[in-house]
Amino acid sequence: MRSRALLMLILHRLSEILICEIDNITGDYRINKTISFIIMHYSENISVKNLAELVHLDQVYFGHLFKQQTGKTVHQYVTQIRIRNAENMLLSGSYKVYEVAEHCGFSDVIHFYKAFRALRGFPPSRCIPRK
Repeated sequence: MRSRALLMLILHRLSEILICEIDNITGDYRINKTISFIIMHYSENISVKNLAELVHLDQVYFGHLFKQQTGKTVHQYVTQIRIRNAENMLLSGSYKVYEVAEHCGFSDVIHFYKAFRALRGFPPSRCIPRK
């Protein structure tokens, strides 16, 4: 079961990378680089400061540019990626909610529940397949 879940995660991550590449061909190359980094490192601690340094921009300017290009703040974008991956992990049926929260970069389960519910409109436990 875990190998199936891992395969699903790998396929999902690859599809995100491909979609990201297609969607961002005409966008700012610095934002494209940032988005690729977020997709590959979503489970790590990501800050606006670190991302701005990655593309050699001032933190404030980077934040404005990111929002202009994506329509979302960096925090909103990272949370969206984390929740999307969390939902796929939960749908696999191989992980518990606390494992998913930890794997997807959330500091604690309560924060994960709140972010998931805010973005999806229902609690993460609803994604777990019933046996």
